[in-house]
Amino acid sequence: MKPYYSKKVIEHFLHPKNMGKIKDASGIGDTQNMRCGDVMKMYIKVKKVGGKEIIEDVKFETFGCLPPKGEVLFNEGDWGAISTIKKGKTVLNSNGRATTVLKTFKRKYSGPMLTLLPFVSPFNKFSVTSEHPVFCIKRNKLKSARRYNKKCDWLKIKKDELLSKKPDPVFAGELVRGDYLVYVSNRKIKDNPQFTSKIMKLIGYYLAEGYVTANSGALNFSLNKNEKDNIAELQKLLIDVTKKVPKERIRGNVIEIYICSRQWCKFFKKICGSYATQKKLADEILVLPSKKQWEMIKTYIKGDGSSSVRRVGDYPRYEITTASKDLAIQMQEILARCKIFSSIRKRKFDPSRNYIEGRKVSSGPIYDVFFRLKRKGHNFVYFTKNYFLVPIKKIIRSKYAGYVYNMLVDGTPNSYLVKGFAVHNCGHAISISDIMCEVVKGKTIEEALKIDYKDIVKELGEVPPAKVHCSYLAKSALKAAVDDYNQKFKK
Repeated sequence: MKPYYSKKVIEHFLHPKNMGKIKDASGIGDTQNMRCGDVMKMYIKVKKVGGKEIIEDVKFETFGCLPPKGEVLFNEGDWGAISTIKKGKTVLNSNGRATTVLKTFKRKYSGPMLTLLPFVSPFNKFSVTSEHPVFCIKRNKLKSARRYNKKCDWLKIKKDELLSKKPDPVFAGELVRGDYLVYVSNRKIKDNPQFTSKIMKLIGYYLAEGYVTANSGALNFSLNKNEKDNIAELQKLLIDVTKKVPKERIRGNVIEIYICSRQWCKFFKKICGSYATQKKLADEILVLPSKKQWEMIKTYIKGDGSSSVRRVGDYPRYEITTASKDLAIQMQEILARCKIFSSIRKRKFDPSRNYIEGRKVSSGPIYDVFFRLKRKGHNFVYFTKNYFLVPIKKIIRSKYAGYVYNMLVDGTPNSYLVKGFAVHNCGHAISISDIMCEVVKGKTIEEALKIDYKDIVKELGEVPPAKVHCSYLAKSALKAAVDDYNQKFKK
């Protein structure tokens, strides 16, 4: 992805010298761009010297753009509410690389909120304020875009042209149905010889059918007794991996295969968790080479999965079922590393469906992960070398009143992932505010108010036309702070 910010913008963004509050400020001004939603607050400290009013100090605050439950990718691919992300936390950026949170922002906000609904996997929908930059490729920029057919207004495109384009940060308020969002998976790869092909297969069976009993003394697997091939494979894996001969117990149509070993119970609880609703893979599994991860997926499908064909001649659609939200998200992440984009569906408890091999697996929600290895006909999602391009199915606009959040991360691009989709922090609002403070500090009020927005833009160098409004915003905030000062100290 090409650099969006100049070096000077990045420097002021990463190391702003004037961000914060002045407790005993002479004047406080805030302003908002009604078109995009950017909000800025400025504090000034005025000192009278020889009859002149000198701006002795200036501070600013500019604010963030996600609701508190907006889920950001952290660690090696977990989702966490942005309101819980703290300074020093490791998150993933739009390159799929780990980066550190340098600072977090929080403010009260009242205004429009946009929910972007992906065409594939509505479960991954996310909400931002209208000014938040979202990485995308605009469909109207593609020369090959044309109507799908007379009955469908969906626009077809040529794959080669789409993949030749580079995503840019675009205001969420400027996005429309059909624009392509950028979905990024963790690009870190770290092999561990401990996790052999056989252990990965056994982990797949554990995720699907495994559990720990007897006060963490027995490792159990439950399958339908008619699954002869799976039973034989599981028994052999247990012998090869644990060096123990498994025992079995039959109850109705269910066969329980188990070994007694506190060591292996501890291992699987550490790597995969326990209980159906709490299963979750350790970070070291999430960064293994995709070839090893695929071995786990294959046996998971055998246990808690299925395949179906909707039409004659179609390629099969695979489905993985779990009662754990965390595990469903991790399966989507792992499949993406295997160059497969999957869809997650959350469904309510259904007594007729929430049984696996005769066992009740959960009374809470169930998560289904769907994917195809091949697809016939028109594709909606396209894979590039580093990311997926997923079209927007719908944009839901609503009114919002409450806190919103944002964060500043280390390095470039200054970006992070929201439910897997790449968003950019608004660096120009911070950088322009910081430059404005530098320029006006030490000047008289009259001199400061004469500063033109073009002077601020010139100081920063290259500023995209879409972000020039930040300089207007900074000057408006300064003027509001001066007006507040005049009301307090002048007749």
